[in-house]
Amino acid sequence: MNPESKTGVAPVYVKKHAKGATKEAVAGYLFAAPAIIGFLVLTLYPMLASLFYSFHKITILSGSQVMDWIGLDNYRYIFNNPSSEFKKSITVTLIYAFVNVALVIFFCLIIALLLNRKFIGRNMLRAIFFLPSVVPMLATTIVWQMLLQNQAKGGLVNWLLLQLGIAPVEFLTDPIRIFETLFIMSLWTCGGTIVVFIATLQDVPGELLEAIEMDGGNAWHKFLKVTYPTIKPVLFFQLIMCMMTSIQIYTQSVVLSRNGAPDRMTYFINVMIYDHSFVQVGMRGLASAEAWIVFLITMVITGILFYFQGSFKRDDSMGKRKRVRL
Repeated sequence: MNPESKTGVAPVYVKKHAKGATKEAVAGYLFAAPAIIGFLVLTLYPMLASLFYSFHKITILSGSQVMDWIGLDNYRYIFNNPSSEFKKSITVTLIYAFVNVALVIFFCLIIALLLNRKFIGRNMLRAIFFLPSVVPMLATTIVWQMLLQNQAKGGLVNWLLLQLGIAPVEFLTDPIRIFETLFIMSLWTCGGTIVVFIATLQDVPGELLEAIEMDGGNAWHKFLKVTYPTIKPVLFFQLIMCMMTSIQIYTQSVVLSRNGAPDRMTYFINVMIYDHSFVQVGMRGLASAEAWIVFLITMVITGILFYFQGSFKRDDSMGKRKRVRL
């Protein structure tokens, strides 16, 4: 028999240890409480409420909300009714999202690689690329609208084109031009991603880059054999975040166009859901169903990206090798 069991030392120690662990757990939950409460109240409850609403037809009568159970009729309307604009809206949204992600990731990576080199004025250029990302998107879009609107409304760019003898360009009313404008605006405001890539490039092993030079490798060999394997995890994270942000595009469409003009080409999914929720009457249940379908589509896209995550895993074996074979 353990002598400490007779004196009661061990049980007292266990009780104190358990009491201390309980206090730590309580303190941890108290610190996490704001985030937990915020998630439950501001995220989980609205999601469950919207799921409940998606099975109802919601109308406003005498200032009060009336809900009638209609089952899956909202979902049938979305996919089967010819008057539903969901298919076109989600199509233009996904086209924009995929093209925008490819442009942003490629552009940010190229700029980060250039700004990671040592040259005079490097810090100033880094600040120039980063500053547009701290300006609110609403203010940025208004400025771009003032610059690109037609000459009749005083658009500065078209005025300059006229002064140079060049025909004005309908940046905001042509279906192709307005998408080009949106892509350029996205590149204009992607300074945060550039900063993340620059910070990640600082983690690239310098001795491996020197080994490539000694073996007669060029800049492409350095990127392919050392830089890319090192930054793959961050590249994957930025890919996911950029995809989510692109699917949720809203402000640019609302400011630059009215009702998705021209020809509903900028009637993105978030714009349509807002329109059905707060502008059109009796369509809140339909908007909830649309929101849940978008949520499921987003989850599928994210799942596919995570499925291919293996190709974005960092190769830790590089650090164990002194020389890199070209």
